[in-house]
Amino acid sequence: MMMTRIYLIAIALLTAISCKAQFVQETKPLYDDGFRRAQENTYYKDFGNDLGRLVGKWRFIDGTETLEIDLVLKEQHHTNLSYSGLQFDQDFLYGEYKYTNEESEALVNSLADLQSSVDPFDHLIKGNYITNINNTELCETCTNELAVKLHIDDPQRDYIPYRMYIQHIPANSQGNPMEQIRLVIRINDMTIVPEGEPTDTRIRLGFYTLNKVE
Repeated sequence: MMMTRIYLIAIALLTAISCKAQFVQETKPLYDDGFRRAQENTYYKDFGNDLGRLVGKWRFIDGTETLEIDLVLKEQHHTNLSYSGLQFDQDFLYGEYKYTNEESEALVNSLADLQSSVDPFDHLIKGNYITNINNTELCETCTNELAVKLHIDDPQRDYIPYRMYIQHIPANSQGNPMEQIRLVIRINDMTIVPEGEPTDTRIRLGFYTLNKVE
């Protein structure tokens, strides 16, 4: 009986090791010029560093209006699509921000929450969609440059879906002595405001140029 039990345990261990050895995760670029359909057991990696170069602290100041953004890269974030059961990994950007309007009102300040979680979906800024800059409003003369699309939420207007396209501008490029990002904030076309809730946007829509702070 004891020998049989040992034999069965050994078979189970060998089977588990064999299955693990046969599992090979394929790695693909996160950016795909065509339409990418996520595949099981695949890691979508930021090969071009399009997300990585946006990591850091960025600040826009225009009089009393300010926008501060702090972005972090989460590599190989495991994704499990609940509606289909599909599982894969992907690089993701997430972050928090502080926005003060022209009337000096600090409407959003979530910077202190950046370390609260490493799950991108726990934060007000998240995303990883890379697109040709010509699909955005950021540049009319650019040709082969890429931009990153992120979602940015207002914690008091979470029913208003903002989208944000970001262009990275290296230092000493376009006559700028410091590293910058240029971004545009818009509202998604599909917006459903609950009855009785405010319809105004507290975050100013439009363009911002932010200098790298750290």
